[in-house]
Amino acid sequence: MKRLMVFVAVAMLAGPAPARAQETLVESAMRVPRNLARTAPKPVRAAQTQQEAPGLETASGLSKRTKIMIAIGAAAGFAAVAYSIDRHVVDSTPSTLGTRKD
Repeated sequence: MKRLMVFVAVAMLAGPAPARAQETLVESAMRVPRNLARTAPKPVRAAQTQQEAPGLETASGLSKRTKIMIAIGAAAGFAAVAYSIDRHVVDSTPSTLGTRKD
């Protein structure tokens, strides 16, 4: 059974399929890196990137104050959830129930 599955998988990968424009998966796998290499941007010198690099605010679209407020909100939310979970935990150890015998 395993040999049949391997044979079917090899046949599917090697043969052309109408859904892929009569191209095998191997040919497609070779074509994609070739196209990426052709359309890749040319390297830029380090001096140019330092001058043209946008600041932190323009890169993300958020100001520093907004980022700080988001971080504070996330921390407050985490603290509220942790506090809520901790308040509703049932402590059923023998020492807290008063059944511990020393």
